[in-house]
Amino acid sequence: MMENLFSTEEVDLLKREMHVVLKDESPRKILEKNGEVRSFFAPHQVNPVFDAVGKMARVVRPAEALLDSAVYIHQTKINSKCALTGDWWEWHQDFPYWHIEDGMPTPRVLTVMIYLDDVNEFNGPMLLIPGSHHAGLVDDDANNENLNNETEWFQQYQKSTTYMSNLTARLKYTLKRDTLQKWVDKNGIYAAKAPAGSALFFNGLVFHASANNLSPWSRDTYLVTYNSTENKLNSVENPRPDFLANPDATPIQAVAQDSLTAVVSTENM
Repeated sequence: MMENLFSTEEVDLLKREMHVVLKDESPRKILEKNGEVRSFFAPHQVNPVFDAVGKMARVVRPAEALLDSAVYIHQTKINSKCALTGDWWEWHQDFPYWHIEDGMPTPRVLTVMIYLDDVNEFNGPMLLIPGSHHAGLVDDDANNENLNNETEWFQQYQKSTTYMSNLTARLKYTLKRDTLQKWVDKNGIYAAKAPAGSALFFNGLVFHASANNLSPWSRDTYLVTYNSTENKLNSVENPRPDFLANPDATPIQAVAQDSLTAVVSTENM
């Protein structure tokens, strides 16, 4: 956790741009069952401010150090957990999706979660099991029961976007209770609480989840997933769209910007 990596002004800018991005009606936008936005994928492809974040040296350099290589962006998304209505995320690892669905060879991948709101114990903080990445890829069965017992709403929605089962509250690849019990008994659970502007770096194999948001405070985050350039995707039979899995492993050239406001100034010139 790196607290206050982004200033109040930068967070305010990201929040404003987030509301602009979420107006876009496209397959990138994933809804909760109540119609609220759950996620919006690849905002960096449609918005210069979110694009700039993923190239900033203050984010890229730690990612390069942790992965011990140059990096590129595999995926970005806005996760919105609205006040009183934000749904949960089941216990899972991220890497199985990228490995099985996208052809990512090894777990030399991490995600940076940038907090656009203060995250406390009440508004659905991410829960992680420290050290659980040492378990490697956990071969728990695909959660077919979840996929077969959904409401009519989910079934119709899934027909229109074949990747839906990976993106909603009922995930396809989840962790079983005995697996969780073993690692929780060993290492406990960490609630990733921090002020807006903080950034959490976590490995693609870490066990994580989050509960419903029953508080009056929203919990919006921007997530950038960096993959090692030495870990580029293999070809798969039915590749997901590039807004979910970027096939271009060109390394990022980090930009040492003082502030995101410089991006807005440049765009307006």
